[in-house]
Amino acid sequence: MSRLLRVELDRFASRALIRAGVVAVLVICCFAVVSAWSSASPPSQAEQDQARVYYEQALTDWEQNGEQYVADCRAQEEADKETADDPGLVDYGCDEMTAPKLQDWIGGAPSFGRDTAALLTSLSLLLVLAPVLLAGSFVSAEFSTGSIANWLTFAPRRVRVYLSKVLAAGLGIIPVAAVGVAIVLGGSWLAYRNFDTINAEASTDLDSPVAVALRLVALTPVVAVLGAALGFLARHTAAVLGIVLGWVVLVEGILVNWVQALRPWTLTLNISAWVSGSAPYWTQECTTTASGQSCRSVEHVLSQTQGAVYLLVLTAVVAGVALLVFRRRDVG
Repeated sequence: MSRLLRVELDRFASRALIRAGVVAVLVICCFAVVSAWSSASPPSQAEQDQARVYYEQALTDWEQNGEQYVADCRAQEEADKETADDPGLVDYGCDEMTAPKLQDWIGGAPSFGRDTAALLTSLSLLLVLAPVLLAGSFVSAEFSTGSIANWLTFAPRRVRVYLSKVLAAGLGIIPVAAVGVAIVLGGSWLAYRNFDTINAEASTDLDSPVAVALRLVALTPVVAVLGAALGFLARHTAAVLGIVLGWVVLVEGILVNWVQALRPWTLTLNISAWVSGSAPYWTQECTTTASGQSCRSVEHVLSQTQGAVYLLVLTAVVAGVALLVFRRRDVG
């Protein structure tokens, strides 16, 4: 098995399409460093002066009309409470209306931890789609060229052949993901170091960038195994791409808007929960009263553990089905 796995790893690394995909992924990661460089730069003096002008205009307006703004807000809130089915749901945040602050116009200080974690999170789609498609093309090419039949004459045990290819796809993608996130982490660190903004503001919204990077690297072999399993099922790279796009458009984009109960079971939400630590989603709860229908949005949170379990179970199920199909289906 180990010898067969080494052979498959060599075949994975030697395919021209996979090499081109790896180069594309790393180039995109380099572009992300350019984005980090822009985020690391503090506002110029001209930008600060312009922001101060806007701030002073807003402050002058608030000093002249602020009390009236709050009074109008409270009056409208009270009027809407009188006609609402549930007055407790009517809250326009009038008490939170305060004088403008200069920080609101200049923006928050750059932060290596916060900004880089957000940048890495934004790359999660790339580091999911790329492994799925590369692994899927790696397996599909064996069927479209007919080489899988020849390969089985040398290694007739289908389970071993299946496992070696799936594991090779999962293991082969790890260095690519590791190098990609290392480029983003290292490039971002150099950018913030150059502008001396590494510790300008503490990271509060997201975990540290290193933790996000490690979770991304851990995610890539899982989705690569999923892509390889799809390759065994579809047996053509275009079919794998069609399955992925069809799922994203039909299920993630359309069906979940019709069936709200499916939202915590979407792939994108669970990936976000794993990478970011948790993922919020909203559902509509409606009640019918004598005056009509009243709806409100309810927030739910998908935990990181739920996301991890979902991804592992989904991959195991698809990989198991692909193995059964490969064992019973003709490869000709």
